Amino acid sequence: MELSADERTLLLTLRSVGGRGVVPELADRCKVGVGKAMMLAQALHARGLVDVTRVKKTLIGLTDEGAAYVRLGLPERRLLSALIELGGRASVAECMRAASLPEGQRAIAVGWVLKKGWARLEGRALVATGRAEVGPDERLLRRLSEGACTVEALPEALREAATSLKRRRLVSWRETVEVDVALTRRGERALLRAPVVREITSLTPEILKTGEWRRVRLKRYDVTAPPLALYPGKKHPYLEFLEEVRRILLGMGFEEADGPYVETGFWNFDVLFQAQDHPAREIHSSYKLKSPVMGELPEEDLVRRVRLTHEDGWVTGSVGWNYRWSFDVARELVLRTQGTAISARYLARHRRPPVKMFAIARVFRPEALDATHSMEFHHCEGIVMDRGANFRHLLGFLKTFANLLGFKKVLFKPAYFPFTEPSVEGFIHHPKLGWIEVLPGGIFRPEVTIPLGIRHPVLAWGIGIGRLAMASLGISDIRLLFTQDLEMLRGS
Repeated sequence: MELSADERTLLLTLRSVGGRGVVPELADRCKVGVGKAMMLAQALHARGLVDVTRVKKTLIGLTDEGAAYVRLGLPERRLLSALIELGGRASVAECMRAASLPEGQRAIAVGWVLKKGWARLEGRALVATGRAEVGPDERLLRRLSEGACTVEALPEALREAATSLKRRRLVSWRETVEVDVALTRRGERALLRAPVVREITSLTPEILKTGEWRRVRLKRYDVTAPPLALYPGKKHPYLEFLEEVRRILLGMGFEEADGPYVETGFWNFDVLFQAQDHPAREIHSSYKLKSPVMGELPEEDLVRRVRLTHEDGWVTGSVGWNYRWSFDVARELVLRTQGTAISARYLARHRRPPVKMFAIARVFRPEALDATHSMEFHHCEGIVMDRGANFRHLLGFLKTFANLLGFKKVLFKPAYFPFTEPSVEGFIHHPKLGWIEVLPGGIFRPEVTIPLGIRHPVLAWGIGIGRLAMASLGISDIRLLFTQDLEMLRGS
C-alpha cells in the first residue's frame, strides 16, 4: 500500500487531533480546500484507512431581530430596567414611556417580565420582585453574537432556551450535514509502513518520454463520490418576483413611472384629499425630515385648487374639510408613505386619456418590525384613466393581474380608502396564511381628480406587493423578503 503526500498529511492531522475530526476543520489544519479534503477522505475511506460518517446537525444563529436585542437588550429586560429606575413600582404606561419601547414590543415586554417572575401586576401598576438574574436565553443570545453553533453542542439549559428563542423568532434553525472522519487501525498501520509516492492526475508527453511514469502513481477517481456543491450567482428571489410583476404590467400596456423618496406633504397627502390634521401625518405614521424641514410647492394654480378643495370643496361637489389650509404643513418633507404620490404627480403631467401607468415604489412607515410588518416595503401603484372607465374594469384588471402571477383564487369585498370611492379590497389565497388582503383599489374621488385637471374616471390601486411575494414564494415572514441567509437563498 502506498500513500500520496496529501493523504499522509490528512492521516497525520487526524492522529494529531485524537483520531477524529470534521472535514472543514481538517481542511483548515491541512491548509487545503474543503473540496480537496473531502476527496482525500473519500479516497482513504475506499481503502479502509478512515471511516467517513455523515451526521445531521442543526445550526442555530441570530435573526436580525435577535441581533438587535443583543445590542439593545430584550424588551422585558429594558422594561424591568425602566421599572427599577422608577423606584420599583409604576404604572404600565409610565414604564413604557421610560423604556422607550416601540408599540409592537410593549405587550411582549409585559408578558415576559411577568412570565419570568421579574415583576407582578398590582391593579394597573407593575411591581419589581427583585429576581432578575441573567437567564439562559440572554446567555445564549450573547453566545450566538460571537458566531453560529449547533444545537447539539449546547448544554441542556441552553437547548431549552434555544427552543424558546426560536418561537420568538430571535434565532433561526437550519438543518445541515457534518462529515465526520475517523482514523482506523489500518490507517494507523499505514502511517507507519506505507511509503509516500508522488501522485499525478494526468499523463503528459514529458512524463512518458522520461520514464517518470514508473515512479509516480496515477490518482484514482471515485465516480461515486458526491461532487462539491457549486452555487452560481443569481438574483435575490424577491427581486426576481418584482421583475416578473414589471414584465406583466409592461405586457398589459402600462408605462412605468417613478418619483422621489422624499416628498412634500402636498404630494403625499394634500393632493390626495387627505386632511392636514389627519392622524397619518403625525410622527407615528410617517417619517418627517429634520433637515431640511420644508420643500417647494408646485405651480400656484394647482396649489390654489387643492387648497380650495380642502377648505370648502371648491367646484368638486364636496363640502371639503372646513378648516384653514396651511401652506407650511403642505411644504413639510416626509419619506414617501404611499406610492399614490407617484400617481398624483403623473396625472398632473398627463391629463389627456388614455393613461395607463404603474410604479413599483419603495415606501416608508414607522412600524414595529415583525413577521407581517416592516418600516420599509413596496407598493405596486397603478392608474388607468380613460373615457368610460368603470368599476368593472378595475375588478377585471385586479383579477387578471393576480391570475398572471399564478393566483387562481381571487375574492373581492367592498372597502373604504380616503381618496377612492367606490373602493374594493381583493383577497388571494396564501398556502399557509389562508385568505389575505393584497389587492386594494378604487376610483379616484372628484376631490382628487378635478383639482388636477382630470375630467375622466381614474381607476387606481396600491397593491401590497410584499404580501403577494410572500404568497408566491411560500413564506410567512415578511422579513425573509430581504434575507441575506445564503443557505436559504441557495435553496430558493
